[in-house]
Amino acid sequence: MKNNKALNFLKEHNAVVIMILVFVAAVIIASPKFTKLTNLFNLAMSIGTYGILAIGLTFVFIVGGIDLSIGYQVAFCGTMLVILTNAIGLAPALIIVLSIGLSIGYLNGTIVTRLKIPPLIGTLAVMTALNGLVLLLNNNSGNLSIKDTIFGMSLPEFYRLHIFGFLSPSIVIALVLFVGFALFLKYTRPGADMYVTGGNREAGAFSGINNGRLTRIAYSICGLCSAVCSFLLVSSLGASTYNMGDGLDITAICAVVIGGVKMQGGKGNMAMCFMGVVTIQVINNAMIKIGLHSSMQSLITGIVVILVLVLDKLTSKKAVNA
Repeated sequence: MKNNKALNFLKEHNAVVIMILVFVAAVIIASPKFTKLTNLFNLAMSIGTYGILAIGLTFVFIVGGIDLSIGYQVAFCGTMLVILTNAIGLAPALIIVLSIGLSIGYLNGTIVTRLKIPPLIGTLAVMTALNGLVLLLNNNSGNLSIKDTIFGMSLPEFYRLHIFGFLSPSIVIALVLFVGFALFLKYTRPGADMYVTGGNREAGAFSGINNGRLTRIAYSICGLCSAVCSFLLVSSLGASTYNMGDGLDITAICAVVIGGVKMQGGKGNMAMCFMGVVTIQVINNAMIKIGLHSSMQSLITGIVVILVLVLDKLTSKKAVNA
């Protein structure tokens, strides 16, 4: 029985597994720099940081939504974190920023469920508003440096801290969230109901499931994850920048899609999310080590995502026909 489960999992994620193996093999051959311990540690840090953002987006996908504002949620929360930390200290600032992240997520969920605005349009509007706020707070350019410390270390020192010799704070936080939210989805009633909300909203409503409330919870979790990600990004830089959210939405969406989480809703889990994050970060890191131009990196990433979507479409058709 266990072997059947393993085979089904590999079959369902064959594209991801093959791409990971091929890319790792290619990079090891093309660039020994990839396998250096320093690079692998940096890779783990990026997997942790961006993995947290992908966790939140996975919840939104499961309920059949999308959130284009996550990049600027990170930028806004990061900017607020620096401003508040310099004024009142890191601990209270972090609590406030986590609350801000939750509130922005809840706002997105409210726009989608109560105002009945399509997620694509509603979150795009929120993204535009947050972009404007970030530019205003950063005086349209430049960085805002953070002055506080954590455990006697500067934030960049904390971000690059070696825990047990090989773990970083970002990967530890990400693993805790991955495990915690995986248990939530598998063993709680709201977690199970989210799949019904995303897979068959009408049937969910007929069976008494509050689709609107679950959708707002999913978007709130996404906002919270964006706030946590902002803390890690600010820690890595020692500052917030007006453009720190650029491209984060695309990175997170690519990771979640590559992992096999369905944009249509009703299917996805933390294992899929984690595999997608590892794949996209390995690909990005590999291209950097090989020395590819940024334009080529974007092109290859786009091609990979398209291939995964095509394979997913073909396998879905086969499953239906079978």
